[in-house]
Parts: sequence; C-alpha cells; structure tokens
Amino acid sequence: MNCFPVKALGCVFLVAASFAAGCLLSRRLYRRREFLRRFGAFLSLLKTNLRYRGEDVFTLVRLCAEQAELPFLSVEKTGEDFTVVWERALKAIPKTFALSESDHFLLRELGSQLGATDLEGQLRHLELLETQAAARLSESEERIQSKAKLYKTMGFFAGASAAIVLM
Repeated sequence: MNCFPVKALGCVFLVAASFAAGCLLSRRLYRRREFLRRFGAFLSLLKTNLRYRGEDVFTLVRLCAEQAELPFLSVEKTGEDFTVVWERALKAIPKTFALSESDHFLLRELGSQLGATDLEGQLRHLELLETQAAARLSESEERIQSKAKLYKTMGFFAGASAAIVLM
C-alpha cells in the first residue's frame, strides 16, 4: 500500500501550521503597535482633560480610556487608592498585546504618579510619558519593518524544511 498521499497531506499540514505560527508571531507585533498608538492617544486625552476639567482622576481615566478604545484601562472609584485600582486594571490587559516589560513599566509609572502631585506636576509627568510612549511606538514600528515578514517567512521555511526531512 502506498502511503505517499498521507505523507504529502501531513507535510502540507506541517507547512501550513508552521506558517500560521509565523503569522501569529507577526500579528503580535502589530497588536503591540496598535496598543501603543491607542495608549498615546489616551495620554494626550488625559493631559487635555486633566488641564481643562475639574473632575477626579478616576473619572478622567475612565473617560479617556473609553475614548481611546482601551476599555480594560477604565477604572472605577472604589474607595481604594488610585494606584491600587490602576494596578488591578493593568492586570486586565490582554496578553495578546504582547507588551514588553518596558511597556508595563511605563503603564505602572502612570499609575504611580497620577493624582499624587499638583496639576502642573501631573501635566509634566504626562508629557514625559507621552514622549516615552512615542519612542516605544517608533521602536515597535521598526520591529514590524524588520521582523514581521521574517516571522512569516521563517515559519514557512521551517515547516517546508521539516516536511522535506519527513518525506
């Protein structure tokens, strides 16, 4: 009995699975970039609203998170300190965004300083965070340029190589 068609089908599935894995890795880069873009918009909105609205930090963060389409960063006033509530919100960020440790540090830094100083201090801190977020966004775009296509190609060729060996 000739099992060549079964082997060929298995090899096709192997190549397809490897290519799909490469596509998933590539997609993570795009998801991180999208998060960083939205986070930059969130910071800009927060800075503007903090300057011109007289509401508490919880309300401003919730409003800006909704406008920037980052619902998991929305916080509710629970009687706890903002830092505690913010840390809880950060744990709700989906892993699919593939944020780096420096991205998480930037997010924690926002929560540690927001509402802790006077208005001008908070605005200066938000400007600093905007600059850092823009730098991370730029780095993310560079990674997409250099690695997104590479992940897909390497996935395909790794699968093809394995399929050839199995034939």
